[in-house]
Order: sequence, then C-alpha cells, then structure tokens
Amino acid sequence: MNILIVCNYKPGVGGISGQVEILQRKLREEGHIADIFSTKASVLKRLLLPLKLRSAAKHFEVLHIHCCSGWGFLPAVVGVTIGRWMKKRIVLTYHGGGGEKFFDKHPKLVRHFLKRTNANIVLSGFLAKVFEQHHIPFVTIPNIIELDDTLFHLREQLKPNYICTRAHEPLYNIPCILRAFQKVQAEHPEATLTLVGGGSEHDNLIKMSEELGLQNITFTGKVDNKEIYKYLAQADIMLSSPKIDNMPVSLLEAMNAGLLVISSKVGGVPYMVKNNNTGLLFESGDSDSLAAKMLWAIGNQSVAKTITLQANKAVARYRWENIKEQLYTVYGIRS
Repeated sequence: MNILIVCNYKPGVGGISGQVEILQRKLREEGHIADIFSTKASVLKRLLLPLKLRSAAKHFEVLHIHCCSGWGFLPAVVGVTIGRWMKKRIVLTYHGGGGEKFFDKHPKLVRHFLKRTNANIVLSGFLAKVFEQHHIPFVTIPNIIELDDTLFHLREQLKPNYICTRAHEPLYNIPCILRAFQKVQAEHPEATLTLVGGGSEHDNLIKMSEELGLQNITFTGKVDNKEIYKYLAQADIMLSSPKIDNMPVSLLEAMNAGLLVISSKVGGVPYMVKNNNTGLLFESGDSDSLAAKMLWAIGNQSVAKTITLQANKAVARYRWENIKEQLYTVYGIRS
C-alpha cells in the first residue's frame, strides 16, 4: 500500500517528527511505499500547502495525518480537506497533552475535521476520554518505540546521576527540576544533572541554575534524536516535569535503557507509568515532592531496581510487532 504521512515534520528532533520517522521506516521495511509530507512552512508558504499536498498525494491511497493542538492542528485542516476532495482513505493520529483544552475551546473546528476521517487514533487513555466527551470515534494505538535489548543496562547501584531529555520550553517546566535538584544536591553534593536539548527557555535555565548555585550540571544544547541513548547510558534516573503531556516517548526510551523514571502525574503519563510499579510519579509543579522522590530512589536501592526491571518489561507493548496489526486495520491493509 502507498501511505503518505502528513505532519509538521522536522528531521532529527524527536516528538511527532521522531514518531513519523520510525513509522515511515517500519512501513518501508514491510514493503509498503511511505513518504512524509511536511506542513511546516512560513505563513505565506502555508497558503500553498493545499496545492502542494494535492500534487504530492496523487499516487498514495492513504493519508496518515499526525497533528496536535494550536498550530499543530494545521495538518488536520489541510490533510482532511485535500484527502476528502481526492477521496483518499484518511487516518489521523492526535498527539499532545493539550488536547482537552483545545477541544473545549474549539469544539466545532475539531469535530468538523475529526468526524471526516476514516479513523482517528489516540495514543493513551487520557486522550481517549477527551474524544469520548466530544463524541468523536477513535481507536487507541500507542506510540512506537524501537527497542534494542542491547541498550538496557541494569544499574546495580543507582547513583544520584539525573537526566532530563525534554525540550526547554515552558510546557515542560524544567525550573521545577532545577529547584528539586538544588534540594538533592544539598544532601548529595556529588549529584549530577544533565539537561539534554534546547528551546526558548534555554538561556533562562542556565541563568537560573547559576542563581541557585547548582554544581555538576550540564547543558548539552540541542542533540539529534539518534544520540539520545548515548546520554541516557551515562545517567541513572530520568526526570520529567511537564505541566501537560500525552505519551512522551522520552520516558519509554529511558525505561528501555534501564533508567528509573520520575515524572509529573499529568495527562497520559499515568497510563504509561504506574506509580511505584514502573516508575515514580509526583504532582506537577511540586519541586519538594520531586526532590523527595529523587532522594527516595537513592535511599531505596532494592525497590528502585525492581521498578526499573518492571518498567523495562512494560515497554515491550510499544514494539512495532505489537502495534502494526492495529495500524494495518485502520489503513485497510490485509496482512
């Protein structure tokens, strides 16, 4: 089958772009033709997107749209409009933890486009509830993660070596991590923190770390998604403190690599990380609670080790082999 993936695509950055790269590669490995059409463009060039997509979609049977809230909904607007006009099969995957607010703010817009697809995919139980509330049909199919068993490394002793691989944007609330790390470092001066990535808050975060007097902290800047595991291998505990989220692949990558995951309890995260079973969860924005979890992990080595082992087993459900049949069904592919 010929499948055109439509999204705000930017190579090597993870997130939605990272997912569509994996999807394209897996489909091609299965013998299908799969290309990516990016709706990422300047304001003026966006006006030409419908014409460009109409030309690009001629030889494809399925348009698989990946979208999210705000301007991230543009692929849905353009993709569904052109897909319907060209009588293509339209599959749409909705990403992002901001879906609830976006749907409540723009219910008519959302229903207009999402009720004109052949199938809608949500990634977690969190967005499933949002779709149910707005009476929009859906199927739940999680993100894909390329698991490599050779990347798993069980830490016989967890050390206070922390890492965060989330973008430096307000949504991901990195200041919460810095405040928590300050408390941890007061008890463990040798503790390290590596912040992988960049974003609009990058310079402010560096300034904040200096004001807090933090030591042993590394800002890597933007890193190609292919290099993430290199940094994960050097750490013991993954930190994530978003204000909203859906199904962050960064947590799955950390679980695959053998790190203990500590994350804020928002959006779809509790559907993929079970507290005290496959990770540790805290209330969003509560740096005291985060610091307590960070210290608990170091002081409870045996339990923490059990959690990392259980987490590593849990990520198997996100393998391509366990997801492709569901995707093939919505594509209309008979395997």
